[in-house]
Amino acid sequence: MYRYEKGRFQPQTFETPREVELTLVLGGAPLVRLAHSPGEEVELGLGFLWLAGVFDRLEQVRWLHRREGVLELDVAAPVGTGVPLRTSACGMGVIYGERRVHELPFVALDPELPVRLHRQLREGAVRYRRHRGIHGAALFDTAGRLLHLSEDIGRHNAVDKLAGRALLEGWKPPFLLAVTGRISREMAHKAAAMGAVLLASRTGATENGLAEAERRNLTVCTYVRPTGYRVNASPGRLLVRSGEEVLQAVRVEE
Repeated sequence: MYRYEKGRFQPQTFETPREVELTLVLGGAPLVRLAHSPGEEVELGLGFLWLAGVFDRLEQVRWLHRREGVLELDVAAPVGTGVPLRTSACGMGVIYGERRVHELPFVALDPELPVRLHRQLREGAVRYRRHRGIHGAALFDTAGRLLHLSEDIGRHNAVDKLAGRALLEGWKPPFLLAVTGRISREMAHKAAAMGAVLLASRTGATENGLAEAERRNLTVCTYVRPTGYRVNASPGRLLVRSGEEVLQAVRVEE
């Protein structure tokens, strides 16, 4: 490997992200193969299937068995997966269904939270600092306390891993979710299906992603930086307090 700088090539060694595959076998039949970063295979498989609406509660997973590159599960009364959708995910991802979204509650949030969440995501993203080329996602409670952070070559995978960990740990929503990747329609749906009331991204959102967020009353902040961010959808949860008076944070300055 070489690095080109100031008109010259210099030999240099770079660490690159690893990519492996996980085959999900449901009821004895292979369902899908997921390209992902090594680690948290059980969380990835459970989160993928749960957010796809294959089961509603962890108790419906009768058993699971993990071996190299394979996760086998048996689920009570699995929902039919239907026609797969080729999404806008990197590498043209595929989803087989979506979990039903319950109404998201109103939670008054500190408008500094998106900045704080992304600071914690940056500080905890060990793989990204080591070799770049990888996405991160972090799950928080509504006070901004970090519950778990996952990194993966796929932005969807990172969120699925968080969903799987939340299932295994028994964490209950509402949550806050910080991600590094683009907020597409399916990403907004995953966040809402997990019970996240705030989704904050380091980058932007698609038109369909914002429409889905508005439909689910999911607060979306994009281009989060240490100095601020954009509020793209459902801003009413972001509030500031002045003495005893509570004011909406999103307002036009004179």
